[in-house]
Amino acid sequence: MADRTEEEQVEALKTWFEENGISLIVSIVLALGGVFGYRAWEDSTRETGEAASAIYEDMVAAVGTIPAGGLSEEMSATGTTLAERLKTEYGDSSYAIFASLYLAKLAVLAGNLDQAAVELNWALANGAEGSFEILARIRLSRVLSAQEKYEEALAVLDVKLDLAAHKSSWDEARGDIYFVMERPDDAREAYQLAVQSVSPDRAKPYLEMKLEDLTYAKVVVPDEAPEEAETTSSADGEQ
Repeated sequence: MADRTEEEQVEALKTWFEENGISLIVSIVLALGGVFGYRAWEDSTRETGEAASAIYEDMVAAVGTIPAGGLSEEMSATGTTLAERLKTEYGDSSYAIFASLYLAKLAVLAGNLDQAAVELNWALANGAEGSFEILARIRLSRVLSAQEKYEEALAVLDVKLDLAAHKSSWDEARGDIYFVMERPDDAREAYQLAVQSVSPDRAKPYLEMKLEDLTYAKVVVPDEAPEEAETTSSADGEQ
């Protein structure tokens, strides 16, 4: 009975293996392939990141600090070449976003606002997120405002983002656009929000001056102007 039971167990095992053996082997192969594939991807990602990082460090070393007299042609050419390489070879990395922001900065320094807008839009279209997206949008809004494309500039900032520490700069940018559009009430409101969002350890005296100037213009000037006009009129009459 024991021998028969053992033979039956062996036979049952053979039958099960014949029915399920191939799928079991395939599952094992796929599992091992996934493990090794993930490791290969991880190694490749690390190597790609290291290579992109090295190019970025070279770019920063070449043009990280802009001299008082501006970048030389050689420095600008070197920085541009390295930045374009990052965008071309590592377009899906954060380093490519850095490169695009840098190229936009160079374009602004050269007075080429159209190219600056192209670079900033590229950053937004290619994965800029978090602080990178906020920074790109603020800079793009300023570029568009400088081109007198005020409605487009406002539209760039008309999105819902977690601004966190960037809220003051965001609202200040909006205020600057409203100011040049000659919409003082909207500018004042934006500046007020910007002042309220300033971090205690990061004073912005120039921002406060913008708000004070608009507040003075609204509160003081309208009240005093009629009196001054009346005084002047009386003086003229006496003469």
